[in-house]
Order: sequence, then structure tokens, then C-alpha cells
Amino acid sequence: MVRETLEEIKKELAGVEAIEASYAEKGYHLAIAIDKGSLIKVVEYFDRKGFYLEDLLCVDYVEYLELVYFFNTYHTLCRVKVALKLEPEKPSAPTISHIYTIAHWYEREIHEFFGVYFEGHPYLIYLFLHDGIDFYPLRKNKIPVSEEAKGLLNSFKPEEEEDSFLVNLGPQHPSTHGVLRVVLKMDGEYIVHADPVLGYLHRMQEKMAENRNYSQFLPNPARIDYPGALLLNLAHVAAVEKLCGIEVPERAQYVRTITCELNRIASHLLWLGAFPADLGALTPFLYAFDDRENILDILEAITGSRLTYCYFRFGGLYNDVDDNFIEGTKRFIKRMRERLLMYEKFVTKNVIFINRVTGIGILKPEVARKYGCTGPTIRGSGILYDIRKVEPYAAYNRIDFRIPGGETGDCMDRYMVRMAEMEICLNIIEEAVKNLPSGPYKTDKVPKKLKPPQGDLFHAVESSRGEAGVYIVSDGSDVPYRMRWRVPSYSNLMTFPYLSQGLLIADAIAVLGSYDIVVPEIDR
Repeated sequence: MVRETLEEIKKELAGVEAIEASYAEKGYHLAIAIDKGSLIKVVEYFDRKGFYLEDLLCVDYVEYLELVYFFNTYHTLCRVKVALKLEPEKPSAPTISHIYTIAHWYEREIHEFFGVYFEGHPYLIYLFLHDGIDFYPLRKNKIPVSEEAKGLLNSFKPEEEEDSFLVNLGPQHPSTHGVLRVVLKMDGEYIVHADPVLGYLHRMQEKMAENRNYSQFLPNPARIDYPGALLLNLAHVAAVEKLCGIEVPERAQYVRTITCELNRIASHLLWLGAFPADLGALTPFLYAFDDRENILDILEAITGSRLTYCYFRFGGLYNDVDDNFIEGTKRFIKRMRERLLMYEKFVTKNVIFINRVTGIGILKPEVARKYGCTGPTIRGSGILYDIRKVEPYAAYNRIDFRIPGGETGDCMDRYMVRMAEMEICLNIIEEAVKNLPSGPYKTDKVPKKLKPPQGDLFHAVESSRGEAGVYIVSDGSDVPYRMRWRVPSYSNLMTFPYLSQGLLIADAIAVLGSYDIVVPEIDR
């Protein structure tokens, strides 16, 4: 598909130069440099061809700013980088939010962190920050936010209208899965509009990455997605390994796969406990956490942690697994298969649960593409897209497994996909344990301070919630020049205003719970 896309671009986009990139070194297949005048036609081309907007970010090279658009497809891996250079003083670019809905949030984020004005954007107010910010945080030099710009950004100030009123959903933990606030505009008992208010847990992770070397940043990814910490730990480690050309021993790759799948089940069990609790059923929470404790015991023995894991190292693992780990994992597999049968009778076939989630929050595939959704959220809509299959890493290319999918795309389908995934995770772990090779668990002679060559790279993994991507720009030093985190909860949550229109608040809670969002992941 890469070659076909390259030829089509040459035919359909006159004057736009596309070059083939080294996927092994860059993590993307094609690179396109454009000017502002050709942005819209290029974006419209990728929209026509069925690409989704994988990420949109900005890099400050001081002499100029660069907007980077990543496009990809759900069917065949074909990642395209589109770069647009902007003047550093009063930078501006046309909005693409009328083409890709997810760009509404991406452009707001870039506007508040870099000061880029997006012409035609209908709602350029703060997404994460607040009125007290005096400088654009991710600019390399101290660029002040002018009073005029502050007036444009302003704060979120919802206003009631005649025949409607506002209700705050959050900010509190129950029902919002972290400190998330959603302002609901109500017409009687029904939602007219929902506006998520982000930033309560913002920690400037991407700014911290610019002030730490690659090793010092190792603990941070676990704080971005705490229920699936190992999965983001792997995303960071594997991206740097790819950038530096570090080989990882086969045994380490298998152990990474086993531990990541255990962590995925633990994350899904956290969701399985919380989702029925959102709907008023508290008992499944106790059973799910009992099962999750078994995984935490297994992982604690080798990582020293029960939640925010930092087990993977550049070139391998912190330490090797032992026989106790293997035997404990085998016992858990047997136990969990029996428990899944219990959950099927206990939750899946519960008539009250079925009525609460069936036909609610239907996400159509085309809508999911416009929002750039990934993970179980889109697999519930019948899009069988999984990074572990499409773009395999660790030992996933050596293990055969199926990708479960739904048909309707409602809350029930998203539930069923995650339940099926837990069983598939057990199969992957069992196969990996069976074929676990002997040998070293880490590569010798990895420098304490890594200094990757100049260049950039995009690397993605399949987290519990979908595609987690890391984009690194290296200037040849031991500190990333720019590290961008593409997280799945961000784009998945943005569909909430669309799916909640016309629903009762109780049904909107079901939709929100079906996403399995993690707010620190969104806020970063």
C-alpha cells in the first residue's frame, strides 16, 4: 500500500513532494513537506482515502515551528508524516477541524502550548491550561502570552440559555474515572451538549521529557497510564531502542510480552470492576479486584511495584524472571479462565446489565475514523485494528491470536470486546510461557547515557485502551529535543459529546464507562 499511496500522491497532489522514508529507522513510511497553501488539499486527500489522523503535534526548532501531522489506516499499515513549517513570530495555519473532528482538540492544545493560531477554528480556548499562564510552555525560548492572546484563549465559561440548564458531572473520581469534569447542557432530563473540561491532572510530562535524559524519564510513562504502566514503559523503551539501534535478546522480548499481557488483564479487571459500579452494581467490583490482586502479586515479585511499573530497561529487563514467576503465572491462567466463566453468568448475562448497555452509545466506524479512535472502542464497532497485529513488537509476531470485534458499536459491544480480550491475553501468555527461550535477559554494554543520532522517530504500541505512540526528535544529545505522547483515551473521550447527545445522564455514564478512559493519560 505504501508504494500505491506514493504513486497516487504524485498523480493527485500536483506540486506536493512525497518521499519514501526508512520505516525501520523512522517508524513511518512516507514523508511530505508542504506549505500552508497546500495543507487543506493534502488533508482532504487522506480523508478521501480513508486515513485517520493518528496525531497532530508541534515542534519548536527556534528558527521555525513545525506542525507534524501523522496519518495512518486501520486496514494496512501505512503511516505518513506531513510537515508544515511556520514562522516563529505569530505562527498561523489553516484549521483542519472541519475535516477531522479530533483536530478540534489537537489544535487547541498546540495553540495554548506553542501559540499557533489556527485560522477558522471555531473554539480556540484553553484545553488544559488556565488564564494565569504567562508564557507558552513548550516553546524553547520564553515567548510571552500577549494580553490579546489571553483574551482569545480565555477560560471555559459555560452559559445557560432559555429552556436549558447546566449540570456539572465531576470533577470527582466516581463515574468520571479520574478528575474529569463534564459540563452538561440539559433540556429537562436529556443532554443537549456535553463539554469535557480537561487539565485537572496536567503534569507537563512532555516538558519534563525535555529536561531529563532518556534514562531519567523511565519512571514517567507509568504515571501517564497507571493501570497499564508496563505498556507505556515498553512504548518509551522500545522507541529509544529503535532510535539508537539497540538489539534486545529474545528472552527479554518474550518476558516483555508476558508481563504486558498480565498488565493488560489487570487494567481490564480494573475497568470490569468500575463499569458495573458506574451503573449501580457494586458486587462485581469486589470480585474483579480480587482477581487483579493475583496479578499484582505476580508482577510485584519481579518489578518491586504493584502499580506504577518501571521494569523494562533499554536493551532488556531490570532483572530476569524465575521459576516462581512462571509457576505463579500458570496458576493464574487456570484460575482466570474459571473466573471468566463466572463473570459471564454474573455480569454478561445479567438482564439489568444487558438493558443498561445494549443500544446505548452507538459509535459508527466512519465517526470513529474522524475522531482517530483506537483500541477496544473501535473494535467494538467492527474495526479489527490492533497494533500488536498490524505493527508487531516484542514477541507478538511469533504468537498467533485473534482480534475480537463487535457489530453494533454500542456499550455492550465494547464490553464484549474487552471480555474476549482477557481470554485472548491468557492464550498469549500461555503460548509465550511455553516457548520462553533461555539466554540473556538484557543486552550488555548499553551506555548509561544514550545519545541517539539526530533525527526523529514514531513508535506505537497497543495499550489497554488503544494506540499509544511516542514521537521523539533527537538533536544528538542525551536529552530528547522533543518527546510527544499520543494517547488513546484522548481521542476516544472526544467522541463523548457526540454520543451523549439526547441521552439521559444515567445512559451517558454508561457511555463514559464503556471507554475505559484514564484521565492522567489524557492530561499527561
